[in-house]
Amino acid sequence: MKISAKNVSYDPASQADEKTVCHLLSMAFGFSNERAREYVSHAGVQSFRMVRDSAGSALACAALLNTSHAFGGVDIPAANIAHVAIAPEARGQGFARPLVDALCEDARSQGALMVSLFASARPVYRKSGFELAGSEILYEADTAAMPARTSVDFFPIALTDDRIVRAYNDKKNNEAGLLDRAAVHWKELTRTPADALAAYGVGDMRDGPLLAYVLVDASDSETLHVRDWYASNGVMAEALLCFIGRFRSVYPKARWHGGPQDDLVAAMPDKGWRLVHQEEWLARILEPQKALEHRGYLLRDASLGIRIEDPDGENLEIGLSLSAGKTTASNQMSAGMPSIVVERSFFASLFTGFSSATQLARRGRLSGSPEAVSLCDLVFSGPQPWVAEHF
Repeated sequence: MKISAKNVSYDPASQADEKTVCHLLSMAFGFSNERAREYVSHAGVQSFRMVRDSAGSALACAALLNTSHAFGGVDIPAANIAHVAIAPEARGQGFARPLVDALCEDARSQGALMVSLFASARPVYRKSGFELAGSEILYEADTAAMPARTSVDFFPIALTDDRIVRAYNDKKNNEAGLLDRAAVHWKELTRTPADALAAYGVGDMRDGPLLAYVLVDASDSETLHVRDWYASNGVMAEALLCFIGRFRSVYPKARWHGGPQDDLVAAMPDKGWRLVHQEEWLARILEPQKALEHRGYLLRDASLGIRIEDPDGENLEIGLSLSAGKTTASNQMSAGMPSIVVERSFFASLFTGFSSATQLARRGRLSGSPEAVSLCDLVFSGPQPWVAEHF
């Protein structure tokens, strides 16, 4: 497939490309050869896409990871674009945008309704229709400031215990934006150093669902890294903090990924925690009508017209109807239906709930009557979107 007028091609990587992919990852991200080989093994070399010149030499690569993002308790078929790596000699020649556009069409052909990524240079991806859609947040807390007592008992569990996956899925369905983790995401969570990694849970030791779990990485003598966690309620969140606090004699602080309204932060008894890193991920909605019909909503009864304006493509008119929990999205708006107009790229911010209609209207990215904008706020209300990993 041609992706530009520069006589370059785009195609899936083969096993013969593994060494080249590892080299490109090392040149772009400073990966050691061992780390590059590990990541390619986790993702599978077949997940990578290559850009080659007319002689067949690799100019760039990127991983396309099939997954989904949950909104309103419903998984939206999606793909993560990960590790876009341009060869040093090919940088500055305009390969990034056509590569990303080709990746989006590739994802669409595989059934994805949206694509998400972390951008090293946002202007490049915004030209391809991406916009801010959620957050990745890393919190840190002093272990000495964590609760000291709990009646809840944790016990060791295997990293491969399938109850961890089931508990994570419960968390996913009650938040917004979290991934339906593919094998690559789980492999990255349990990657080396595996000898310093352990999992603990709360519940029946042999069977039954977990009420809480935590994956702790003890390889850093200064900080206990919580690679993943789940707490089914506030009591479990406090118990989980208490368990982490038991490491205080060795580790003065602990870090974890959490949401904008984080349950572990809420369970901290006092100060002693801080936000140490925040980065936004971007998304592009490939099939707006289908994505709207798939999405879950807190509001059960409403009708809203959505006009999506695309200066580089076709404008869309969608009539969204929510009735007794059933969602329909038609390709036309009914007469008299409250309606809003939104720029195509910023539809992603609205769809995920990262920005409200009121916020987008204030920024000049959305318009409509005050009544329609307020209704739109309600339609896309819910938890702030986030992800628990950097892809």
